[in-house]
Amino acid sequence: MPSITSHHLFVKLVWLLVFLIIAAFWTTVYHYAYNFPYYDDFQSIVLFLTHYIQSDSLSEKLILFFEQNFEHRVVLAKLLTLGVFLVTGQVNIKILIILGDLSLLGTLFLMFKFFSKKQISLPGFFTIVCLLFQVQHYEDTISWATCSLQHAPCLFFSMWSFYLALRRKSAFWSSVLAILALFTSANGLSAVIILMIITAYSNIPKLHKMTQAAFLLFITAVHLLTIKIHSGSMLDHVFKHVAVKSVLLLSFVGQLADTNYTNSMVPSVVLGIVFLFPITIVLKNFFEKTLTDVTTLQWFCFAGIISLLFVGFLIVFARGVMPDFDGYRMDRYKIYSAFFAIFSVAFYDRYWTFGKAGSLLKIAVAAASLAFCISSYYIYYDKITHFSREISANELNYSWSKTIYYPVIFEDLSIANYLDFAQRNFMLSDRGRLNALLSNINWKQSEGNIAVDILNMPDRIIISNAPNSQINQQADELYVVATDPVNNQPKYFCLASNNYVRSVKNFYTTFKKSVGTEFTSTIYKRKLKPGNYNLHLLSIYDRKSVSVHSIGEITL
Repeated sequence: MPSITSHHLFVKLVWLLVFLIIAAFWTTVYHYAYNFPYYDDFQSIVLFLTHYIQSDSLSEKLILFFEQNFEHRVVLAKLLTLGVFLVTGQVNIKILIILGDLSLLGTLFLMFKFFSKKQISLPGFFTIVCLLFQVQHYEDTISWATCSLQHAPCLFFSMWSFYLALRRKSAFWSSVLAILALFTSANGLSAVIILMIITAYSNIPKLHKMTQAAFLLFITAVHLLTIKIHSGSMLDHVFKHVAVKSVLLLSFVGQLADTNYTNSMVPSVVLGIVFLFPITIVLKNFFEKTLTDVTTLQWFCFAGIISLLFVGFLIVFARGVMPDFDGYRMDRYKIYSAFFAIFSVAFYDRYWTFGKAGSLLKIAVAAASLAFCISSYYIYYDKITHFSREISANELNYSWSKTIYYPVIFEDLSIANYLDFAQRNFMLSDRGRLNALLSNINWKQSEGNIAVDILNMPDRIIISNAPNSQINQQADELYVVATDPVNNQPKYFCLASNNYVRSVKNFYTTFKKSVGTEFTSTIYKRKLKPGNYNLHLLSIYDRKSVSVHSIGEITL
């Protein structure tokens, strides 16, 4: 009796879902990616291209590609930025995000090659699709261009390098891809090391092995010797609090169970153990001298897991002496959680072949991954929209007051020196939705007053609606606008955080969350120039209608 997973109706349903999942992901990327830089985009994209255009020396232009961004050299991001500029005459941040996300499709194509050779089952391949094209990793794929051009592309180059090496396809191209991984993100260092190990145990000619090793070691040595590490002595960091950091590393591996929402490390640690267990299986085969039982796909997954583990080691162990219980679970690292799961699913797939029970287990895992993929849109909606609103607010703040307000930790006193040049020459504005909505507002006139509580603290002002203040219709988007009381022109634009209520059914029918009646907004004093300001609550309904209410005054 044929398995249910091979039934033609089941197969057609799976492929339809594959198409819908990928289409939903790309629609979300296109809708929420915003054409304005964020955080280190200003350095790795805007400042780089400004200096490139202003430089007359070919050698100076070349050096710009290899200047470091934190502990990374983001050569790929800079090459793509220059490429987009040369082709279109400008730099569009949304296009750069989309280009970075193409690495997800390249990764899927690689996994499809294993599927087409019947090394991955259809439910296993479907699970991989769900894990690749969900939105838990929104910072890496939707909101932040530098992350989009670093993390997933680095993994893409690494995976293809391992694939070619394991298939004995081309020592040259596998080496080039490993070097590309290294110059896409510092996390690509592991790709070089793993590739040399794979090649050392391959049956290619010894001369080819030695040539490849010499090439890789030379490039890597030059890279490491000319880069500055900002986080202090790595040896001191690595050997302190090893036990606690090991638990955090397991939690990092299993961040599909996001500790920001589960409020417990237990689910993520359990997932981490499951995702790392393939290492135990390979080691068992090694000590039993049965490595021939490990398939090419499993070696590929093993190499991928080790490369991801290197990233986790850098994040958890190498960055500081004390364990950081918050840093490892930042959303910018969630792309690695997805890939840990992908490699483990592909590794385990061959073991789930024991008749009907095996088919049911594969279907159960695929169904769980589908549920996770669908639910990620609801769970991370707040963060995706908040990120998009922050970036659009930055665009307004800069045009009004030469201020980049978000993220709050961002400081660059010289930003006007190059961002003005960029906006004149290559970073042309799309005149965003907020610009269009605010262009005709008369800030002298409002639709009345709303009572709010204003808490004045040494470094910030926290504004929230008063307990007895009820708003008849809460807006989808709320902002606090500070205007100059002399000329009534807007000066600063700050987000007000909505209070979303539980609304799963409403979300999946309207693709919006229901909004409660409470809001808060935090104004950080160091982001504003001293002076007097009138405050207004700007409410936007259905992304098109606007109302303005006066909420008070502040003096800085």
